[in-house]
Amino acid sequence: MRRLLLVTLCFVAVFTKTDPLASQSRLGTIESLVERGTYRLDDSSFINTIDKVHRNGHYYSHQPPLLSTLEAPVYWLLHLSGARFHNRGRFVMTYAFTLLTNGVALALTVLVFAAILTMAGVSGARRDALAVLLPLGTWLLPYGVVANNHGISGLLVALLIWLLLKVEWQGATPARSMAIGSALGFLTAIEILPLISFVPVTAIYLLRRRDLDARARVLFAAGLAAPLVAHALLNIPITGDVVPAGFHTEMFRFEGSGFEEATLTGSIKYQSIGALAAYAWHSLFAGKGFFVFAPLCALGVATSVIGWRWWQARAGRVQMVLLTSVALSLGASLLTTNNFGGAAVGFRHAVYLSPVFAVWTLPWIVRGRRPQLAIAVVAAVSTALMLIFAVREPWFGLTLSDAPVGTWDQYVPILGRLVYGNLFIP
Repeated sequence: MRRLLLVTLCFVAVFTKTDPLASQSRLGTIESLVERGTYRLDDSSFINTIDKVHRNGHYYSHQPPLLSTLEAPVYWLLHLSGARFHNRGRFVMTYAFTLLTNGVALALTVLVFAAILTMAGVSGARRDALAVLLPLGTWLLPYGVVANNHGISGLLVALLIWLLLKVEWQGATPARSMAIGSALGFLTAIEILPLISFVPVTAIYLLRRRDLDARARVLFAAGLAAPLVAHALLNIPITGDVVPAGFHTEMFRFEGSGFEEATLTGSIKYQSIGALAAYAWHSLFAGKGFFVFAPLCALGVATSVIGWRWWQARAGRVQMVLLTSVALSLGASLLTTNNFGGAAVGFRHAVYLSPVFAVWTLPWIVRGRRPQLAIAVVAAVSTALMLIFAVREPWFGLTLSDAPVGTWDQYVPILGRLVYGNLFIP
């Protein structure tokens, strides 16, 4: 497992970006926390980001504050070297910070998949190969080389799946119940939408289990509540309530704001089924190509249907949790957005669901060598498409009609900066 982690991390390190790109409001918050002890962006080098809100004369990131708080120690440790997001060590700092947060998260996701495959009866080299290819064949790869929240959320979803399968196949225990609650709590505090999907559906699944005693239920509730309480304590001083700043439309009304109320997430955007269907089609297939650029995700949906009997025989209740949660999460994100996730590859709002699509291939994987090879081939093709088109510039508005191939230094920016001698800003 240690070797698998190291190999994956080295692979991700090759492609990790050196520019902050579209992550500036979160990085600005982290910078402000470490260097000034505040969540305000007023004096941050990222103050010009459009991803900010205004309240009581101060600017803040529009993103929930818990993840920035948890990642601040990484920046603190790195900043002891003298590098900052805003001085001549900016590229090195951005690279190292991204690798130690989202890069590590992607490598850990590979380990979680290895654990899932082991539970399903797959072992040896084939397990390791599939454990690497399944996550890398989804949108987790391009979001593993830039600083963002979706890659971290993807790890939490993978952990949740592993824990649910542990409960289904090995029984519920107080420790597993608390771990599931904690995964859900952090996932909700970072991604928000799971509050109306994964949280209630998983809670119903657990509470209906006869082997879940009163202690386990209390620990599940405690695990769920702790991250949410932490979010509330951090968020209330910023917005005045527990609702993240990104859902406060009034806080986006300031001179120079880059957002209009009509495009902000949080309200129903469509008044007809036809309009919603058109948006979904362009988000998932024709435009953003969520399932087209990552065919492994599409295969996962297909195998979830084809392998229905396997799921019902082995983990039917877990399958219903995943299906229902994905349907609710995807439906809510499509209903409440109209900008395709902005300038980002894929349909950004569904990236954290990638582990579910990948794990849905289990019914084929457990059948033997030939089905495993077929899954591995599709995953390899999907990984190649991610590497060619999505990894090049993850915050580029990639679409089927605009999918260029970049220059070598766009794929391996740290090497490009070393070769061209611009690793440090003069």
